[in-house]
Amino acid sequence: MKPIFRFTVKCLAVCGAALGILLLLNSRYQKVWENPYSDADKFHFMDSSYNDIQICNTGSSHGEYAFYYDELSQKSGYECFNFAMASQTFDYDYAILSMYRSHFAEDCIMFIPVSYFSFNNEVVNEAEEQFLSAKYYTFLSPKYIPHYDPYVDIVTHRLPILSAGEDIVKLIPTLSLRVLAAGITESMEGTAYNSAKGTGTEGHAPRTAQTKKNAALATQFREKAQNRYQRHMTGKEEYFLPERIDNLYNIIAFCKDNGITPVLITTPYTTYYYELVSIEFREQFRSVVQAVADDCKISYYDYSEDGRFGKHLEFFSDADHLNTEGAMRFMGIIAKEIPEYKDFLSRVEPNRSNSRHDA
Repeated sequence: MKPIFRFTVKCLAVCGAALGILLLLNSRYQKVWENPYSDADKFHFMDSSYNDIQICNTGSSHGEYAFYYDELSQKSGYECFNFAMASQTFDYDYAILSMYRSHFAEDCIMFIPVSYFSFNNEVVNEAEEQFLSAKYYTFLSPKYIPHYDPYVDIVTHRLPILSAGEDIVKLIPTLSLRVLAAGITESMEGTAYNSAKGTGTEGHAPRTAQTKKNAALATQFREKAQNRYQRHMTGKEEYFLPERIDNLYNIIAFCKDNGITPVLITTPYTTYYYELVSIEFREQFRSVVQAVADDCKISYYDYSEDGRFGKHLEFFSDADHLNTEGAMRFMGIIAKEIPEYKDFLSRVEPNRSNSRHDA
């Protein structure tokens, strides 16, 4: 056997063994890791459970939390699906819809949420953008992923162990326990520190428990509103990027090409959030969205400053996201107030006789 041949065989054997070990570790890691893309898990059930969608929505977390379909699916039997995910942009909305083009009923209505940040970039840095885009590799076919990158596909989907970082310790049970114990200790120390700081009301006359609760909630929402405003509105070079507006046109065109009724909508916000945004911007925002709606001959409904929600914090999980109670209230309101939706519910029969939970 020639030396070069023996060397090649040895190299192949070493590479094969290394690959085998990598695949084994990757398989083990996938059993213990905390999937950071769990909000995309719902798409893994599309082929088996959602093939005749009648009512749905796209969007970012505003749409994800505002549209609650339990009543419609479990009691009425409509097949519903919430395509929205945190920080999802119009181009990814379009990518998802394109992949699942065949999953819509012949008569379908789609709500397309439009938020203050929809026409710019919500993410604050490149690292966050890469993290958020990585989740689409877990369920979208490569041909549908905007700016598909094979490297991202491998390290986030095929071989997540390659991007495990510090999480690699989870493969070593004893070390994992030490890390967990350290985390618990740190958490307890933080709790003790926060408790020791008190509420800042020492020495003042006691107030009723409800008054204290309301004041604390208002403070909490005010702080969250500031944080959300900073994320959504500050440091942007352009608030109305032409390509983002084009992406919205693409979604509407997709709906029309596939017999889907598109409805543009802005979900409710608290007053703490929308009052931080200048009146000039809010007017310009509505003008841009309404221009798209008029151009496409569809409707736009703005609930961002709706008085039935703005100051009622019991309907919100934070400054700009409805909680379950708020979403149920919102769904009831739009069923009565949006003509396209009222017409759909009165005209279209539910396509499911059995009750089940929809995404």
